[in-house]
Amino acid sequence: MKVRKRPAGPVTALCLGEGSPLEWELIARGLLVPQPDGGIRVRTRESGEGPGELAQPGDFVKLDQGGFPYPVRREVFLQTHRETETGFVAIPKTLDAWQLGQPRPEALDWLLARGRLILNEADPERCFSAQLWGTRLTAPGDAVLVFYRIDRDELGQITDVDFNFVVREEFDAAYEILS
Repeated sequence: MKVRKRPAGPVTALCLGEGSPLEWELIARGLLVPQPDGGIRVRTRESGEGPGELAQPGDFVKLDQGGFPYPVRREVFLQTHRETETGFVAIPKTLDAWQLGQPRPEALDWLLARGRLILNEADPERCFSAQLWGTRLTAPGDAVLVFYRIDRDELGQITDVDFNFVVREEFDAAYEILS
């Protein structure tokens, strides 16, 4: 299926390592955890009780509709957002996505074959599992797998896939299905 983030007003985002008031607030709340090696663990909804997703200074953190932080690589954030007088605004982009019950796209099969994604339909609470952002993330079976980038070689063969799961509540609030 094809999806796109809904056009919205300014997004709540911060650049890690700049010491903004929001960054300090998230550190105080335990949602951002600076690491001895300079990295920053981001306690996302998907990381659950785990250590959090590993981001680096210069990466961005956005807050989702529920107020949970999630990391976005700097280059991806800057390509998909523009800065306005009132903050950053997302530039809507059409993306491929998949949810249980739909035919499996080539990118999903590529991830499964390489062990980059584990699909366990027998466990509705931890149906999706993948090593992302330096930690094992899980999502329930009603989550949507969003493909942010699918790289191909000159023969059209997939060489890499950038993806994540979006929990249903966040997907319904932030995305629209195009087809």
